Order: sequence, then structure tokens, then C-alpha cells
Amino acid sequence: MKDIIKDQWGLLYSSELLLSIILLIFIIGVVANLSDGLNEKMLSEEELESLERIAVESSDYLLNNPGNPENWEEDEGLDNGIVSKNIVPGLAIKKKNVENGEFYSESASDEMIMSNAISYKKFIRIKNNYDSLVDGNLFNDNVMSSMAIYPLNSKIRPIEMGNDFDDDGDKTYDNNIVTVNRTVKCDFYSSFIVYNFNDFELSGDGYIRKEDCNHDSDPSLRDHANDERSFWLCKSFRVYKKSLDEYDYYLISDESVKNTGASFILESLNRTNENRKMLNQELIELNPFLMEDLENSSGEIYSIHFNVPKNRIDDFKTVLVAIPKNMTYDLISNGELKYDYFRVQDVNYILKVQYK
Repeated sequence: MKDIIKDQWGLLYSSELLLSIILLIFIIGVVANLSDGLNEKMLSEEELESLERIAVESSDYLLNNPGNPENWEEDEGLDNGIVSKNIVPGLAIKKKNVENGEFYSESASDEMIMSNAISYKKFIRIKNNYDSLVDGNLFNDNVMSSMAIYPLNSKIRPIEMGNDFDDDGDKTYDNNIVTVNRTVKCDFYSSFIVYNFNDFELSGDGYIRKEDCNHDSDPSLRDHANDERSFWLCKSFRVYKKSLDEYDYYLISDESVKNTGASFILESLNRTNENRKMLNQELIELNPFLMEDLENSSGEIYSIHFNVPKNRIDDFKTVLVAIPKNMTYDLISNGELKYDYFRVQDVNYILKVQYK
């Protein structure tokens, strides 16, 4: 027996055999613990169905209801992170409809809800108070969640909020996360539009003018009749002096306008002119011009006249907007004072939920 133990080519030393057994037992224990842990994390079929029901019903509520109260986004406490327990957030837009991709007021009915469209203002309100509004008030802290919109227009950046399921390490188990994905419309800042200038109607090669142009009736001014090469698009709007204390007025164009060769005239009824300027800037601030007439007047009517070559009409994309002054700086800082943000856009809305 002594010779056998010494024969290292035939059998292991007894100490090495004991160490191997201990190591094997340790490995088996670790694997068993991991298996138990994974089994605990995997949801049962009933739990998964319940989680799916929570995700779908919550998405349906958020997308099809303005919330409770329906103007909850106006609550001043939200500016300071003070969230009432009585607020149930909703994203739907009330009393609105869509035609040709633009929102417009359709009905005074309290039942008029825009189907599959969300308010950007409400969405940002949720982002700034997500834990309280969604995890707390909507889900009663029973689940972890995240919400996001991914615009189909690549010029607009996505907005994400809530739990970061992609950065949870060992906490995340994909089979336990339920995702709801819906394609909806988002109004972004379209409610700030005073005039959308690229929505004029064409009949054959002619533009159907919906309002009179003061240049056509003033013999001292050149009329704005269309010719073989270009259209005149003329619009009038009223501005009150007090409005300049509350709003910043801009002409905002798509970057494609630089290549159109379009020009414009901006005037008041008291200062008509023939001073055409090239429309080659994406952003034109109007408040300094408007103030020249409103220093000694409570209100004034202005006209803006665009001359657009017929062969570049599809590239002419310009809006007149009035932005609340308390928002202008943020829009500029965030790179959102751009044409695409003032259009209704299709977005992918995504909600993810997981049991804690």
C-alpha cells in the first residue's frame, strides 16, 4: 500500500484527491444557487400575462386620455418637482384633429379626443417628474418602467425617460420585461404656429389666393399677381403691443429654403414698401421690426409677401411662430428652434415595464 501511494503515475496523492472533491462540491453548489436565482427571477405564465395587461392598459390610457385633471400639465407645482397624488398623467390631445398633417381646432365637445396623438408638452412634463407621475401615481410603485418617443424624422432627437433597462447588469432579465410599441403623432411645437406658409392650394399652375393682397389695390405699389415663373403668397396678421411682452415672433424655414431663390416683403399697413429680401436664413427674428410700429400703438396689422419660383415650390417650407418668452432660451439651447419641431411628426412611442 505504501508503494502504491508513492506511485504518482498510478493514483493521486490523498491530499490532491480531497482537494478535488471539495472543489467539485463547491462548483455544484455555485451552479445550484445560480439556477435557483434564475428560477426565482423568471416570471410564471400568469405573472407575465398580468404584466402584459398592465403595460397594454397603461399605454391605452396614456395615449387615449388627456389625464386627470385633463389640464394637469398646467399645475404650477410641477415646475418645482411638487407632484400632487391626485394627478394621473395622460398624453392625449383634447378637442383637436389632424388634416394634412396639421392640428386644428375642430369641436367644442368635451368628448373630442385626438386618436393616437400625444402632446409634446405633456410628455416633457412627465419626463421632468417621471418617478412621481408614472412610477408613483400611475403604477403605484408596483413596477419599474421606462417611456420614450423615437421620431421617424431623423432631424428630431429621441426623448427617453424612466428606468434604464439596458444598464441594469444582473438585475435585468429580458424575458421579464414587457414592451409596448405604438406609432402615433406628436404635436411638438405646432401649437405656436401663427401661419403655415407652405399649405397654400394650387390649381393646375395657379395659386388659389384666399385673401386679398393690399399691393393689388394700391396703385403706388407693384401688384402681386402670379407670373409664368413665380407665385406670390401674401398673408396678413395682427399683433398687439402687449403680445411682444409675452412672445417672440420668428420666421422659421427648413434648410432647403436656402436653395429656392424665394424672397419676401414684411410691412405694416402704415409702412408699405417694395423692399424685397432674399429668404436665405432658417431663422429670422421679427420682434425688432414689429416694435417699430408698436411703440406708439396698441396694435397693428402686418402683411408678409413671399415670392416663390414655381419650380422650387416643394422646397418652400416656412412658418410664422409666436413662442412664449419663457421658452425661447430653452428652445435655442436645446437646438429645437428649427422648422421640423414646429410640424406634427410621426413617432414610435415605447413603454417598458418590469416587476420590481
